[in-house]
Amino acid sequence: INLFSLAITVGVFVVLEWELGIIEGIVIVMAVGLSVDFVVHFGVGYIHIDPTDMDNERKKIEDQSKPNGNENDSKINTWRVMYRKQQVERTTRVRGSILRVGSAVFMAAFTTFAAGFSMIFASVIAIRQMGQFLMAIMLTSWSFSMFFFLPLCLIIGPVGICGSIPFSRLIKCFKQTPRQQ
Repeated sequence: INLFSLAITVGVFVVLEWELGIIEGIVIVMAVGLSVDFVVHFGVGYIHIDPTDMDNERKKIEDQSKPNGNENDSKINTWRVMYRKQQVERTTRVRGSILRVGSAVFMAAFTTFAAGFSMIFASVIAIRQMGQFLMAIMLTSWSFSMFFFLPLCLIIGPVGICGSIPFSRLIKCFKQTPRQQ
């Protein structure tokens, strides 16, 4: 996702006829960090959803799909319920992510874009290029995180504990391994 954002940003630099020098190289290195930022925020918001909200949505699905008593209907219904639970979980997670971090991410993108806009009127070329860079990377990064990453999570996002990194277990593993001197 971020590779697309970086590719578009570098494409904007080509359209603006930038020559690759020291400042442009530094700008491209900075673009890597700035392009990842919004996706990481939305991803953390997606993973860390309130469990009570998730349980309430699952109960609604279970209540709506009661089996008729036919064995074939029961098997089909089980798969249908599982699929619906996963889709409801994804929808709840995306909605929660937008509600939790959406405004903060938007304001971060907007204020950084505004700072870049104020720099494009400078007479020093390096400052003007930095302003163009900030505007381009904020626009592409926010757009891709909002209109590509979140819909991707809505379609194939992780459900349950899938996608969670068990840091507490990893730390225990590192503590238990003998260290070589």
